[in-house]
Amino acid sequence: MSTAPHLPRVIIIALLLGIVLSPPSLSTQLTDQHSVEAIVAALNSPIPPRLAKEARDLDDTLMSAGHMQGGQVYLVTDERSTRANTMVRHLLEPMGEDPSHWVVRVLDTDLPVANAFVTGGKYIYVYTGLINEAKSDDELAFVLSHEMGHSLLKHQARAQEDATSTIAGLAVLTAMLSKKHKDDYLDFAKIVTVSYGRVDEEEADAIAVTITRRAGFDPLRGADFFSRVKREQDRAQQDTQQLLAKMRQEVEHTQATCQQWTQQYTSSPQYQTQENANEVNAVCSDAEARRLHYNQTVQQYNVAMQQQQLDSFFATHPQEQNRIGAIAALTDYVHERRDLESLSKFQQSYRVMLALQQVDSILLKPLAPTPVPAADSPARTPAGPDLAEQLAQLKRAHDQGLITDAEYERKRQEILNRY
Repeated sequence: MSTAPHLPRVIIIALLLGIVLSPPSLSTQLTDQHSVEAIVAALNSPIPPRLAKEARDLDDTLMSAGHMQGGQVYLVTDERSTRANTMVRHLLEPMGEDPSHWVVRVLDTDLPVANAFVTGGKYIYVYTGLINEAKSDDELAFVLSHEMGHSLLKHQARAQEDATSTIAGLAVLTAMLSKKHKDDYLDFAKIVTVSYGRVDEEEADAIAVTITRRAGFDPLRGADFFSRVKREQDRAQQDTQQLLAKMRQEVEHTQATCQQWTQQYTSSPQYQTQENANEVNAVCSDAEARRLHYNQTVQQYNVAMQQQQLDSFFATHPQEQNRIGAIAALTDYVHERRDLESLSKFQQSYRVMLALQQVDSILLKPLAPTPVPAADSPARTPAGPDLAEQLAQLKRAHDQGLITDAEYERKRQEILNRY
């Protein structure tokens, strides 16, 4: 077996990019799975039986083993599971999906995990950390709709048929055969894979906007989840920078004190006592210790920032601010506050909306308008028994755990508003 030639990094990347741009032997078999045509085909096709079986087998394994990615997970069936299942049903029914065909698993972990995922089929997994982190039903609805989007768009099946995934596989294979430039090939494979995953996430966000809007939730309020993450990141970075500035001021102050006392000690023999020498040494030792600690902290901060930038580069999810911008634009579009062409700057969001139009998806259908009483009709007065019975039925459903506290309050207010 021959090994790959030892080529410089730039040449390696250029050659692999050449394969991506013009794959001669793959072009007739593999297509761009992120094109409008590919999205239309995905929306019009069922989940492949093979992927459905793999998802079911994975669920069997997960439920039997009780761990994932080296961590222990615990199946939850309490009110958090009720909330997640109820939310999924509210999201699926308005778009014509049968909730009985979907499985929702709520998982608990020893360390909180704010995440949710799907496995290619109609199995949705939600960590309790995410349910606790979601501050509103709009936020939870958006995250769950995002995961549904991955399944509805057949992302796992499309990834296996896309040319970029094949190129990544070729890069990994080349890395296995290469001695000198193995890391270069692996880095390129990771870049290709991450790029593909990030576009998947953008598509899932676009679908989530349409699902939540159709179910009566606010997609833009759903984006509060990502806004909060961005705000916390910015606040943490600002706090760290303020701490470093304060530490630097203290270092400069103690260094100035050390210099002042040293000059005074050496200025005249009358100051050169053992007691003064001890004080000068103590002050200067403190100044040096603070300087070393500050420099060490700055070095750690710079390393952390470099790692954060690297993690951001290799992250499959879009950056929070870019994500929020796309969600805001899509929300305006589904509420008819902007036209389709204005979404073109958000390329993948635009493609998803175009594909939904082409398949005449129910997700883009106008919502039924709220009935408005005729001007000459007498105002309806609250009917005691009727109103009381509706509220009583709602209370019984809440007491039986069929609806969450938030849903109970929302439905209760809807009943009162009708009167």
